[in-house]
Amino acid sequence: MGFYLGLLAASIIATNPLVGRSTPALVTLSARAIKYASRHPTSGTSTIFANTPEDMANWEGMWTRGIQPGQAFDAARTEPAFQDLLDKAATVQPPLPTPSAKSRAFVPGCGRGYAVVSLERAGYAAEGLEISPTAARAARDYLSSQGAKAEVRVGDFFALPEEGQYSVVFDSTFLCALHPTQREAWAKKTSAILAQDGELITNIFPVRPDGEPDPADGAVGNGPPYALSDRLVTGLLAPHGWRQVSISKVPEAMRARPGGLGMEFLARWRRQ
Repeated sequence: MGFYLGLLAASIIATNPLVGRSTPALVTLSARAIKYASRHPTSGTSTIFANTPEDMANWEGMWTRGIQPGQAFDAARTEPAFQDLLDKAATVQPPLPTPSAKSRAFVPGCGRGYAVVSLERAGYAAEGLEISPTAARAARDYLSSQGAKAEVRVGDFFALPEEGQYSVVFDSTFLCALHPTQREAWAKKTSAILAQDGELITNIFPVRPDGEPDPADGAVGNGPPYALSDRLVTGLLAPHGWRQVSISKVPEAMRARPGGLGMEFLARWRRQ
């Protein structure tokens, strides 16, 4: 597995209370990353993961160094729980917004665009957004390889027009990558870009094991990814009129990013 996943494992195991215990695979990756960092002291995790206003430069640097499918935050597929929801759209309650050529679905921080392709195949006019130009190019290449017509743009999520333009927004590894000081702005912007009858779907990740401090109480740990919880996300969205219509714990076998990084919960939200 790649160098960037090694760095991710090293930073989480060494400094992040999000993970109470590490798996042998992650320990091995951690040792490799620490060995690399000792030989290349300018390649520490602070220059790889963005915690500052220099987000674009940091994420762009990571992508230009080379992110292969399955490395670091790239899951090499659409999150299985989200794909399962789309596959069962005809039977889930409440129903998902009706797919159509005018029904726009949006994935912020879409990475290589796996979920964008899945939304298009489900019948939506799908779009993705990336802050990194190299990530956007990787997404366009992937979309082209899948015969998808969806669009992936480069831009700043917080600068999007607030027109209630989307019927569906899927957030996975976007909120958890934002600095905690940006979370209120995330909730406000997400509310503004969703139609009044639209739906927000969140892959709440990473979630700490039961019995560990809830990040809703302030102990978010180091990141990214910063620890999330159902209560934390509810606290962000409820003031903007959102109610949770369903939430399910993702079985370990279906987690998009296994290996001890944290639990996942798939939640659906509608306006009250």
